[in-house]
Amino acid sequence: MQHNKLDMGRAWTQATGLMGSNRDTIGAIAGLFFFLPALASALLLPGLANPPQPAPGADPEAALRVMADQIAATYAANWPLILTLAVVQFVGSMSLFALLTDRGNPTVGEALRTGARSLPSYLAAQLVTVLGGSLAIGIPIGVLSAFGGAGVAVLALLIAAVLIVYVMVKLSLTAPVIAIEGQRNPLAALARSWQLTKGNSLVIFAFIVLLALVLGVIALIVAGLLGLVFSAIGGTVALIGSGVVDAAVNALFTTVFLVVTVAIYRQLAGASPESEAEVFD
Repeated sequence: MQHNKLDMGRAWTQATGLMGSNRDTIGAIAGLFFFLPALASALLLPGLANPPQPAPGADPEAALRVMADQIAATYAANWPLILTLAVVQFVGSMSLFALLTDRGNPTVGEALRTGARSLPSYLAAQLVTVLGGSLAIGIPIGVLSAFGGAGVAVLALLIAAVLIVYVMVKLSLTAPVIAIEGQRNPLAALARSWQLTKGNSLVIFAFIVLLALVLGVIALIVAGLLGLVFSAIGGTVALIGSGVVDAAVNALFTTVFLVVTVAIYRQLAGASPESEAEVFD
């Protein structure tokens, strides 16, 4: 079977075209499903967004332990809210994929319904990925680490990291397969993503890393400048202002990555020329 090759420049051009031609609907979904949940998390769960920093001179290992314990306690005490916010963002992600399908022109309402219907399959696919990865990667690496000494343990961890990144890239198109193609069988969706990314794993990885670096630099500059302003003001204004900035950056990051994922999917799945042309009308 012939596999399409990913062109990063073409994918980015198509992604920007999708964002430009659908800016109102994309903006509405991003605001409702990404910005508001992130803002709620920043304001209601500040310990997750900005965990307490260790005191100067504190033992690094002990400080990490304390921070991990505090984060775990926050999750344990607020898991219903955290779960609700996560589900809202998952529905928003699947809805955005459905909205940007090249199979017809769904309304926002239809895209939201598709997103909600796609959620169980997406969650099942994620569960299969985690369990399968734990068995296929975690167990062998754990055995090597336990019986091979410190050097082998470090090498095993490096191998595990590489394998995890590889699997994540191979399965990165599972969500659009579910939302756009309507594939509700999680195993079939995972297999379809694996097939679509064949021969393009390294290019996809490089594309995502470059995109993350560019967006990360921009976000750091903007957040840093605004953070200085809010810190100077102090008090409640600083808390709310920082939460708004963090939520806006989160929404922007999430939206751009999702639209880029759609562009990658369209190119590798072989979207029709007519549907691609519509993006730039």
